[in-house]
Amino acid sequence: MMKEKTRFLAVIDPTRIDQWALQKAISIAKDRNDAKVYALLCAHSEAECDDPEELRTVELRRHTIWLDEIIASVNDAGVDIEAFVEWHENWREAICNVASVNRIDMVIKRASGRPGSLASSDRQLIRSLKSALLLVKHDPSRDLQKVLVAVDFNASDEDHAALNDAVIDLGSQIRGSSDTIELHAVSAYPDSDKFVHPPDVAKKLNIDRSQAHVQQGKAENIIPGLANKIGADLVIVGNVGRRGLSGITVGNTSEKILTDIQSDVLVLVREESIERSAA
Repeated sequence: MMKEKTRFLAVIDPTRIDQWALQKAISIAKDRNDAKVYALLCAHSEAECDDPEELRTVELRRHTIWLDEIIASVNDAGVDIEAFVEWHENWREAICNVASVNRIDMVIKRASGRPGSLASSDRQLIRSLKSALLLVKHDPSRDLQKVLVAVDFNASDEDHAALNDAVIDLGSQIRGSSDTIELHAVSAYPDSDKFVHPPDVAKKLNIDRSQAHVQQGKAENIIPGLANKIGADLVIVGNVGRRGLSGITVGNTSEKILTDIQSDVLVLVREESIERSAA
């Protein structure tokens, strides 16, 4: 049986010429034989006119031509790319719909907000998506040198434990056998009885002791502080999607760290189990 391709969705920003999300998606996909990139441009207009349907048709055609030109200008690697232009007044809903229908493995989007922060729109997207989300904050042509994975060795439930393993596995995959990528790990603990020995962290991730960081405090404070200190290019965190009221009132660590972090952020998502959600 032929292996199904890994699917990446690059979110196109209609307000910019440089498309970091698309460039990042191409750079990831070009070295894989099993990858496909979907380029999504969400278009909409609030302009008043006599024929709204004609306006929609004209705008969709214009954006489609522009998107094809953008793809042609950056895809010198010959990556398999399929373009989508969706007419939708809510770009987050459009992203989630396309991601769901096309069984996307990872959504790649340029981070919103001013330098050094991410806008609330990205936090809302984290809550809505069921696929991994990579928020790009730096020029994708820059080499990846330092990767920081956020791990929770005090995870007491199945959802968080599985997510913890997924974060570690992905960090190890990204490092691979490269001699140029440093893999770091950070584990925050609330009090002394939850302390995790750094050598145990290093052994679990097969990294040097100096690259295993254990600090007391809240993860949403520890993670961005350490990422900025070591100059991480990418931070990988997990997010257990919450259902119902708790999903609205309780912020996850992956959302909270976005305010102060300066590196690209890759959020792995795991849906909270029905049993825990109902408890």
